[in-house]
Amino acid sequence: MTSATISENQLISIMRKTVILLLSIVINFAANAQTVSGSFRSIANEPRVGFMVDLSVADIMGMTEEQFAEYEPDWKKDKYEILSLISSSANKETNNAPRLGNYKDANYDLKLVIRSIDVKGNYDCDIVLLKRDEVLAKGVGLYGKGGKFGTKLNLMKDGAENIGKMLGRFLNKNIR
Repeated sequence: MTSATISENQLISIMRKTVILLLSIVINFAANAQTVSGSFRSIANEPRVGFMVDLSVADIMGMTEEQFAEYEPDWKKDKYEILSLISSSANKETNNAPRLGNYKDANYDLKLVIRSIDVKGNYDCDIVLLKRDEVLAKGVGLYGKGGKFGTKLNLMKDGAENIGKMLGRFLNKNIR
């Protein structure tokens, strides 16, 4: 009678692969926002949609935006670059259909509500579609991954690009 034995190295390899698979599943689930009310399809044929980022409820590394601006003086200088990275990444992902921007005359507005940005620049956001201040649809749990190395603001810039990409993917999925 022969018995099958697994070496310690084979067991470690199997465990690593299992952990990587589970992490991939969790990250994939976390990266996909859920539409919780309404529909985003009304902007499917819109050439331009007003876009705004709401930081009023944001927890930025354990601080309000005002506190973070005091802690990180470059925030005031880099804030608009970070916000523009979000919209440009989203527009790239959607091929500008619809194009998100600062359009006062647009029929619809899309608001990205940033709930938190952690020390690695990871973003946790909600998405709200508005027509003349009336909420038409809401999505929650949009997650963008920050960076690994660099200053806090550079990590936030990495996260801004990623949250824009995730927003674009969300729109592609929910307006087509």
